[in-house]
Amino acid sequence: MAVSLRILQSKVTILIGLSRLYSGSSRAYQMPLKLLPLDSIQEVLRWYEQNLCNVDLRDGRGYRVRFKPEHFIHHIKLTNKYGKEPKNRVLALEEIRSGKIQFVPGRYNAQRAAEIPWAVELATYPYCICPNWQALGSGDEVYVRNFGTEEIPQWRALVCKIVGETRHFSTLFPREIRAKHLVTKIWP
Repeated sequence: MAVSLRILQSKVTILIGLSRLYSGSSRAYQMPLKLLPLDSIQEVLRWYEQNLCNVDLRDGRGYRVRFKPEHFIHHIKLTNKYGKEPKNRVLALEEIRSGKIQFVPGRYNAQRAAEIPWAVELATYPYCICPNWQALGSGDEVYVRNFGTEEIPQWRALVCKIVGETRHFSTLFPREIRAKHLVTKIWP
């Protein structure tokens, strides 16, 4: 698991270490996006809360994109020994903080956990925002961005629910994006 994560980190570093021009912006940004080390679930949760939940993130339209700690459980696909996501997310967070829940191989998605920092860039500098194309999806809008290259794309989709002027994070996942997904854009 650690070796494959290091290989993934190396590939990502090579791919996203290039200057990219964000859509909707006249500034070029250096993208030193990093993967979180997965040494401790407590540290990953702490990073999630400090850098996503306790900050005011704004998308290109000026809407706040809000992350709640409870969504951390679904975000990393944390499961119990029966392969089910904990029903009481607040209790699961308390157990993570107390050290009762640890990273156990096969009971969480290492890629999604390591890519948590990408959520900041995806929420604030998406390539585009589209209506949710998932038939059974729980969100209203999908923030889409390629963290790779045209030759080797690494698309990520961040799904949000609309609550007034705020967008509430539902989930973020890797996704193969096709032209049909980008036909109807809300922004830009």
